[in-house]
Amino acid sequence: MRTKLLIIISIIIVILFSGCSSYIYEKQDILIDNAKFLSKQGQIHWEKRSNITDAQRALHFLSLAHKLDNCNIDLAVLYSRACYFNARYIITDPNEKVKLLTLGAESARSALFTSSEFANRFMETEGDSTDKFISALETIELSQTPALYWWTVNTGSILISKPVVERLEHRVLIESTLYKLLSLDPTYFYGGPYRLLGVFYARIPGVDLSQSKSYLDQAIASFPGYFSTRTYLSQFYYTKIGEPELFRQNLEEMLSMDPTLIPEVMPENLFEQEFARHLLSQESKLFE
Repeated sequence: MRTKLLIIISIIIVILFSGCSSYIYEKQDILIDNAKFLSKQGQIHWEKRSNITDAQRALHFLSLAHKLDNCNIDLAVLYSRACYFNARYIITDPNEKVKLLTLGAESARSALFTSSEFANRFMETEGDSTDKFISALETIELSQTPALYWWTVNTGSILISKPVVERLEHRVLIESTLYKLLSLDPTYFYGGPYRLLGVFYARIPGVDLSQSKSYLDQAIASFPGYFSTRTYLSQFYYTKIGEPELFRQNLEEMLSMDPTLIPEVMPENLFEQEFARHLLSQESKLFE
């Protein structure tokens, strides 16, 4: 009798747990399907991001998708890029820009931590978070370049307008990351590592500004059809060395160029041309 009772209880437990397990897996499948749907909607709007409404909708859908599937590396990277795009070209309030850039940095950072090698090295390294992150950089491979790049872009964009003291506090972290990107692929995202280093050295006091110019020139020479580098050249380099004529000449030349030279970033180029017009309208203030 006791044996029969134990058998019945065992069967009931198996049934209950099997049902629970089935429910859990079913729920996970639903979440993943929802994330795929939202991600697809985000990508549809992202392709039309030259329209402000579509850029904002892309950000909205990608944000929802990332919350449901935060282990999806490609999704995390695209969401990070969309955060930067909206922060640079659409959002005007400085505080909202920082919030969006912070979300973009966190998204790209989460993509880096999907690598067990990166996560383990980070956890095993002694020291503060900067020491841990720099140590974990050693584990990053070529396939992780997009996540590292967009983490750097968003993080750097936050720091770029911060006081000098704060920029200097983060110098070792950002500089280490930039040189890691340079070693992985200096041509990534249209000379991105060159471009970021050029801006970085223009914003760090006490650095020979020829380094800034050299890196920006390399990015332009590699991908002359990507306009952002030219904007940065005028905004951060020519203003710093006090050359209004070169500032103006560079931006006017960019405005005369075809924004479809690199079709994949035509939206970025169109917005950069608008940004160039804004910089030209501010010339007298920038060179006071």
